[in-house]
Amino acid sequence: MVKSIPLLDFHKTIGASIGEFAGFRTPIVYTSISEEHMSVRENVGIFDISHMAMIRIKGPEVEELLEKAVPKKISGHKENKMLGPTLFLNENGGIKDDIMTYKISTEEWIIVGNAVNTEKDLAWINSLKEKFNYKIDVIEYLNEKYSLLAIQGPSSPDFVEELNKEALELKPLEFIKNPDLNGLKGLILSRSGWTGEDGFEIIAEHKVAKTIFETMLNKKVKPCGLAARDTLRLEMGYVLYGQDIDESTSPIEARYWMAFDTDKQDCIGCSKIREKMREGVNKTRVGLKLSKKEKSIPRHGMYAKIEDTIIGEVTSGGYSPYLKRPIGMGYIKTTHSLMGMQIEIEIRGKNVKAKITDFPLIKKK
Repeated sequence: MVKSIPLLDFHKTIGASIGEFAGFRTPIVYTSISEEHMSVRENVGIFDISHMAMIRIKGPEVEELLEKAVPKKISGHKENKMLGPTLFLNENGGIKDDIMTYKISTEEWIIVGNAVNTEKDLAWINSLKEKFNYKIDVIEYLNEKYSLLAIQGPSSPDFVEELNKEALELKPLEFIKNPDLNGLKGLILSRSGWTGEDGFEIIAEHKVAKTIFETMLNKKVKPCGLAARDTLRLEMGYVLYGQDIDESTSPIEARYWMAFDTDKQDCIGCSKIREKMREGVNKTRVGLKLSKKEKSIPRHGMYAKIEDTIIGEVTSGGYSPYLKRPIGMGYIKTTHSLMGMQIEIEIRGKNVKAKITDFPLIKKK
């Protein structure tokens, strides 16, 4: 059953084109993808990303549970700081979800995961609680009460300062609990985002989130939909669950280095990560750049080739407003994953030239 983000009707009134993503009806575009994209790269934009799964875990052994559940070290992590991105792994070391975590206190953490994995994440947390008999008092899905906004772009500090001046003192991945937002109360204000730009994310009750969104619009902050969010993350080489990674993907294949600690021992899937590191992998995630003259767009499932020999497959692709060319990412045989090598992508029966490139795909001045 398709759900709707809480502020959907409000977004309709300000001109959003609505579509479905990860089981939610949500804003896809307001004016144009390129316009919204470049506003974030050069100035500022605001997104409603309330489809993302927000889960609160409370109890005296929440950190023991997370230590078992994720391949990054939990012990000693500071309060008011995010840990991530990190992963929920299955027993084979495949990626159940990629998540961000917020340490509220030693007995309370908030997890933000992918919308498509909401039920799976909740079931996984509950199963670990039961299997290892962890003392956990609360496992709560927060989306019924809270929305999640992202204010992103090089000019974002100028606008967020008007909501909370302390926000400018935050370092990346730090956050303020229960922030005052120009007289309104929020749950979290963090210096974080998924665009490759400076930015902030706000978790707040739906009414508060609506007021903040309206305030930003009145200050000429560009409203941005998920289509621009997708092209922004693609330029940076950030993975999208269900397209670039899934339960059959090893974080070694995905080169998702920031999501795990290589020397962590006792977590579900950790031994499989180390096994992959020792033995090697057969495919590697790489970036793809096409010619500026090329009009065809690489898409999920299209084959990568050399002289009609299949060497891999595209997982994500699109048009880069910043580079003004088609770009993508995918998995190529490790024997052929050579940066700068020219290959071909089969697009609608035609072989189109592309170059293997490392991430990020853009380098800003």
